[in-house]
Amino acid sequence: MQAMKCSVSRCPAAASRRPSVIGRAAVGGPVATRQLLLHSGETTIAVPISPEKVKELQGAIQNLFVTFAEKAKATRPKRHEMMEWTTNDERVSVEVFCNPNAHTTAFDAKLLITVASEGGLKVTTEARLSAITSDVDDFMKS
Repeated sequence: MQAMKCSVSRCPAAASRRPSVIGRAAVGGPVATRQLLLHSGETTIAVPISPEKVKELQGAIQNLFVTFAEKAKATRPKRHEMMEWTTNDERVSVEVFCNPNAHTTAFDAKLLITVASEGGLKVTTEARLSAITSDVDDFMKS
């Protein structure tokens, strides 16, 4: 029996081990995106996203922490605005939602995260605010 030779460009098994390109611009050049790893319990979702969009998400999360600080200082109950952040590109859309009225403190807060791809894949998960804050901070440091 003869051993089968397999090159990376022709072998399906080898092709699956090739590093994937994160994105392409309309003219065929690379898009400046990196993988944002979102941890939700034992699940990790890798999202190709630009640093500019992650900075926007970081700002929305910081505003949410301000809302929780105001909520803690309040002497009377008050309805606070919900945090909704969305970004779309050609290949993936990300939505992050939090209702601060449903959580007593930022430490208890959870975010509802939806990631949808152009191929029809859609994942919705609930993640702790502290975990996503850590994920965003790690992305911005790297």
